[in-house]
Order: sequence, then structure tokens, then C-alpha cells
Amino acid sequence: MWNGAQEIRGKLSSGRFVTGFAATLSDPTVSEMAACAGYDFVFIDAEHPPMDRQTIYHHLIAAQGGGAAAMVRVYGDDPHWLKAILDMGPDGVIFPFVHNADIARRCVAACAYPDVYIGGMRGQGPQRAVRWGFGETESYLRQPDKYLLKIMQIESYEGWKNIDDILAIPGVDGIYIGPADISRSLNAKHSHDAPPLALVCEDVFRKTRAAGKWMGAPLPSDSARLSELLEMGAQWGVCGIDSEILAGSMRSNLALLESCTQK
Repeated sequence: MWNGAQEIRGKLSSGRFVTGFAATLSDPTVSEMAACAGYDFVFIDAEHPPMDRQTIYHHLIAAQGGGAAAMVRVYGDDPHWLKAILDMGPDGVIFPFVHNADIARRCVAACAYPDVYIGGMRGQGPQRAVRWGFGETESYLRQPDKYLLKIMQIESYEGWKNIDDILAIPGVDGIYIGPADISRSLNAKHSHDAPPLALVCEDVFRKTRAAGKWMGAPLPSDSARLSELLEMGAQWGVCGIDSEILAGSMRSNLALLESCTQK
């Protein structure tokens, strides 16, 4: 059975940078196109866009069918909602706003069967995750971690302060940093003692790499800033968002038409 999580781990272990594309629009054609284009994974964003479970399901099929791994950014750690998402067979789950070790522990527990992980809360019924019984069912039930990456998103002052404890939770595979929300969180402190954003990000990168976890980040289009992230230790990241690329192309296309027609 093809295992996207293991494929991503293999690429990262070999030192290769792993690149993702963010799908925020409802049409799963976006995910299929990203896979065909050659992205390593599709970042299916179910946190901000209005994606229901059926939409997420179709994106998973499109991405994996096109040859890319599929990771879903969920909106929280509710095990009742997550159960159906996990049974669809994503290769990874990204949890937003992980502020402390307790939240990280709940995220891991929601993905784990109780006889595999102490405190596990996942019910058995993997369905598409084991290719409807045509895949490695017994292996999946014994070692679900082998088939699923669990990524914690650090995007707050509290998350940064508790990064050591978060990284120490068994089952945490990596960190994805959210600089925009960290910046807002730091600004909200209204304190001269709040460190600069750059220092916080560097600290998260350094500690994540030192803990042997995979470090991910949203990637800018500016080559200089991208080089800085790579030097800091980014190993994987999301370098395109469907809605932003479409909007940018629309602006460019309209500007070209206007320049030609208004002479």
C-alpha cells in the first residue's frame, strides 16, 4: 500500500526539501493540478476556508490520485470530528494554535487507538485509510503512526514559551510555524519585554531541529527571505496558495488588457 507519510519522511531524511501547495478552494481539481505539477504534498486547509468533510475527502482523493501526499490542516483537536477525517486516509494532520503540551497531547491522542497510545481516543474504522480493506489493514491498526504525520502549529507567544514541552510529547512528528499569528500574539502583550518576531522564529527552528522533529514554514516568494528560512533550518513548507495565485494572475491579466485597450 502506498504510504505518503513514509514517502515524506524518506525525502526529509535524505535531506531533500519537501514542498507543498495549499488548497483553499472547494474544487478538488486544484489538488489534482498541484499533484500533477510535481508538489510533494497538498496542504488541504480546513481551518480557514469553508470546507466540509465531503470537500476534504474529494481533495484527498485528487491529491493522492495525482501522486502527491495529502496533509489536512484541521480546525481543532475534537476527536469526534477528527475520526472521520482520519478514516479518509490523509498522510498528515496539521493542528493549529498548539499553545502548550496539554493541547499537543490531546492532538496526538485524537489520532491514536487506545491500545497503541496511552490516552488514545480514536475509534476503529479506517475505511479508505486502509484502501477499503485492500491495503495493509493489520499493519495500520498496529502502527497508525507509520501512516500519519502529526504536525503541531506554533503561532502564539504561549506556543513559543512552551515549545520544549510540546516537542517532548510522544507522537509529535514536526512543527509548522505561523509567523503572522505569532507577530499578533507578541504585539498583544503590550510589553517592552516581548521579544522580536525574528528571535522567536529562530528559537522555534533551532529547538525543533535539535529535538529531531521536522520543521516546516509558509514560504515567501521573495528569494532572499526564502534563503533566510532555509538557513534557519526549514525542511518543508507551503509555497503557494490557490486563491492567491489565481487572484495574482487575474490582476496581471487585467492590467495587461487595460494597458493594451486604453492607449
